[in-house]
Amino acid sequence: MYSEENYLMIGNTRWHWASKIKKDWKFFHTSPNPIEFKDKDYSKLTWASVGPIPEDIKLCPSKKIILDDIPLNNLPASLGIDRALASWSAFKKYSSLKSKEQDFLVIDAGTILSVTKITNKGDFAGGQLISGFRLQLSSMGKGALNLETPIDKNIPTEIFQYETHNAMIRGSINGLIGFIMKIFEETKLPIWMCGGDAPIILNELKNTNIDINHCPNLVLEGMIDINEKINSI
Repeated sequence: MYSEENYLMIGNTRWHWASKIKKDWKFFHTSPNPIEFKDKDYSKLTWASVGPIPEDIKLCPSKKIILDDIPLNNLPASLGIDRALASWSAFKKYSSLKSKEQDFLVIDAGTILSVTKITNKGDFAGGQLISGFRLQLSSMGKGALNLETPIDKNIPTEIFQYETHNAMIRGSINGLIGFIMKIFEETKLPIWMCGGDAPIILNELKNTNIDINHCPNLVLEGMIDINEKINSI
C-alpha cells in the first residue's frame, strides 16, 4: 500500500492516509502508529497533524502542511489544520459548480464534529464544535459511575430505548442530528460532509431535505492539492 507519493493526516484517534498507486489515489484509515508502517521511511511523507505525534517516527518538518499554506481568507491562527484543509477542498469543489452564489458549510464528523462556514469568495466565516459520536459515548462512560461506554455502537431505530447502552447511543446520535438540523434550518446553506461518522449521520438524515454532499476524503484531497500548489511555485 506504500508508494512513492504518500500523505498522512495524524488525527486525534485515527491516522488518515493517501497513497498514489500508479495513476490512482488510494485512501485508507488506520489506528495510530500502525505496526505495518513501523519500518517505513516517514521522512518522505507529506503530513499534517491535529493529534499526538509518536516520538519513534521521524517526520520531515519541511514536508508538513501548515495553516499558512491554505489559500483561504481570514483563517484564525487557532483553527485546526484538518478543518482548513477540508474547507479548502470543499471550496475547490464548490467553485466548480454552476450554482455557487451561496456560502456553504463544511461538516467534519470525526472525534470532534466541526461545522465551518465558508463564503463563496473563500472567506472563513466562523463555525461551531461539538463532541463527536464516539466521544460523547466515551465521556458518559468515563464521567458517570454507573455508565459504561457501549462496545456495540449500532444505531437502534426506536426513539426510546429499554437498555441503557442503547439509550446512550440513541441520545448521542439524536444530539448530533438535532445540532445539524438546527444549523441547516437557520442557514439553509448547502453542506459538504466528511469524517468517520458521516455515514451513520447521513443515514439518519436520508429522509430530510438537507442538501448534503458526502466527500469522505476532503481533508486528504485538500492535502494533495495544497502540496501540488507548493511544489509548483
